[in-house]
Amino acid sequence: MDKISDLKTVIGKDCTCNQSPTLKAKLVRLGTIWCTLEVTPTMYNRNQWGNASVGKQFKLPTEVVHNMYFF
Repeated sequence: MDKISDLKTVIGKDCTCNQSPTLKAKLVRLGTIWCTLEVTPTMYNRNQWGNASVGKQFKLPTEVVHNMYFF
């Protein structure tokens, strides 16, 4: 399978994301070059300030998003 096919199976699911202020994000939109992710609530008590960003969307390269979910 290729990266796009793999990522189609995880649209809407949370994963760990170092670029998110809460360190968690979910895949919202999939593209061949860029993916759109949405910040989700943190699982860490000491990082509650990041929850102010929940719902904001940001873009990352598709290759990076594939690595976040599958490696």
